Amino acid sequence: MGSQEKELLDWINSIIETLDCNEVISIVPLREQASLRSYFRLETDIDTKVAVFSDPRTGINRIFNNLSSSLLRSEINVPKVEAFDHKRGFMIMEDFGDKVLQLEMNPENEKKFYESAIDQVHLIQKINPLHGLKRLTISALKDQMNLFEEWFLTGLLDYKCSSEEKRIILDAYESISKECANQPYVLCHFDFEFRNLMLLDDNKLGILDFQDLCIGPYALDLVSILKDIENPLKEEELLRYSKYFLKDITDQYEGYPFKEKLKRDIDYAGFQRQLRILGTLSRLHIRDKKSFRLLDLIQTLKFLTEYLIEYEEMIDFQNFLVEQVEPKLQEVLEAIE
Repeated sequence: MGSQEKELLDWINSIIETLDCNEVISIVPLREQASLRSYFRLETDIDTKVAVFSDPRTGINRIFNNLSSSLLRSEINVPKVEAFDHKRGFMIMEDFGDKVLQLEMNPENEKKFYESAIDQVHLIQKINPLHGLKRLTISALKDQMNLFEEWFLTGLLDYKCSSEEKRIILDAYESISKECANQPYVLCHFDFEFRNLMLLDDNKLGILDFQDLCIGPYALDLVSILKDIENPLKEEELLRYSKYFLKDITDQYEGYPFKEKLKRDIDYAGFQRQLRILGTLSRLHIRDKKSFRLLDLIQTLKFLTEYLIEYEEMIDFQNFLVEQVEPKLQEVLEAIE
């Protein structure tokens, strides 16, 4: 048992009387995550729970705890926090099991799961924005896309942009951020992909990793599942599920021309998300020494190049990605392997 696990177990045993169990039988590390937190499954004499450790200086556990309480009050299926020690970075929460939707999907159940996930997007978007959440302004959207240059182009690919390429990138940021900022703003999970959705015992969906909840463009969570890295859809399927989203549009969007703008909104929200992901996954590899998602960079970049070409104002950026970035990424990934 590592020192981190031992410290966590000692803390759990010290508060065992506050939990609905009498003893901890085992503590086992869970799957690697794209975050700085560590997760462990606790087997007790009554049930199982999930224990979490994060650097207490980040405040992530405190944020997660507060948001969990707020979302549960709004009848969103998120894990309930059962105990915490924020000064030490420890937390115990409800165990949602191992059925990650990403791994449970197959051709027979795919339609049901996509529609269920979109239903959850609607439920989240109907909640009145929670107090104190970050709003994704044009400036914030650009800052997130800057990760593409800092960690992906410069950090991972060691690519030196010419002044013309730099202009093309900045023009793309400007167009993308303005398009996103013109969408209706709603409560956003911000990382609403199938790896963060769980199939619960009652066949309902549970939602994880909501600590980055924010106020942002409505299409941001929608595109996270419609253009999920692990489950790329055919064009006709993407259109089908986009139309399904329209079935439950409510008065909160009164006057917004969804039928005319939905595809464009999804694409541009996707561009913002995909540029951010290229940066964050590269940072995960370089700074945090977690390389298990490096191959996801290929599909993420593919989403960009496949859809940018449909918009005249984005052609220069698309050409740059296809001609310069794609070959360089392939070269770098082959060298890492």
